[in-house]
Amino acid sequence: MIVRAAEPSEMDTVVDVLSEAFHEDPVSVWVFPGDERRAVALPIFHRAIMRGTLAAGGHVDVTGDLSAAVLWTPGGEEDMDGDAFAGLTGEELGRLAALSELMEKHAPGGEYHHAQFIGVRKRAQRQGIGARLLRHGFDRNGAVPAYLEASSQESANLYRRLGFRDHGRAFSVEGGPPMLPMWRDP
Repeated sequence: MIVRAAEPSEMDTVVDVLSEAFHEDPVSVWVFPGDERRAVALPIFHRAIMRGTLAAGGHVDVTGDLSAAVLWTPGGEEDMDGDAFAGLTGEELGRLAALSELMEKHAPGGEYHHAQFIGVRKRAQRQGIGARLLRHGFDRNGAVPAYLEASSQESANLYRRLGFRDHGRAFSVEGGPPMLPMWRDP
């Protein structure tokens, strides 16, 4: 399986992949309640995050068949413009702001690469594709540690198999699902 940098012409597909992969994710369900609303909001959200990742000097990697994508941001810093989330409701923006604030509070210091979103289309899940995407990033990032937040026990188990360890206790916004910070030394 080929893993490579996404081309500018593939960014809409990356948004589609991430939106499909995260449609039933516990954090997505909490931030964007309601299946129909989530189907509208997730593409807005993922497009904004992807643009912020690229503006901060990060990477968007995809599989050759465009069935999976990962966003890597150096130091966890994304560069968002004020209108990045236009189209989201005030309640959604409030939940995102609370979650973002908590994530910043728990983020590690120093140099690292943040694997913000690792998404695989439903038809291609459970085939090792997410692991391959992450390994590609580990190879490219070399001596720089990796950090992420697992949003489910299933994803945390995958990340542990790839050498991540818990990086503090799980955290959550009041009423929201837990997120587990995880760290991987190079």
